[in-house]
Amino acid sequence: MTLPPIVALAEGRKPRLRKAPIGRAKEIALQMSVAQVLREHCRPNWQWTHIANGELRDLRTAVKLKRMGVRRGWPDFILVPSRGQLHCLELKREGERLTPDQEDFHLRCIRHGVPHVVAFDFGQVLTAFEQ
Repeated sequence: MTLPPIVALAEGRKPRLRKAPIGRAKEIALQMSVAQVLREHCRPNWQWTHIANGELRDLRTAVKLKRMGVRRGWPDFILVPSRGQLHCLELKREGERLTPDQEDFHLRCIRHGVPHVVAFDFGQVLTAFEQ
């Protein structure tokens, strides 16, 4: 069994150094970056919000939110320009996929002509905003 380096040192052993894991960026970091760009650069005639469906909640809060109408599969961001056409933006970590509920929502948007972008990195978000 390999001990964490700090434990090995505390026991007077020579620590076995490990390479730091190379992780993928967390989705929350991308969400916060998108929100910051929208706060600073969104056109004044556009309205937008983040849909906070993904946080860990206790059972009581989850039940209450479900009764209040929170639905699975909705995108992370909803944007509405002055002309009223709803736009949806779903953010995912690189390597992740849409859940079945998210896939259903995405397809529903496509069928009804609602722009719906799934972005895996900040460059894809900026491309979507330019369009």
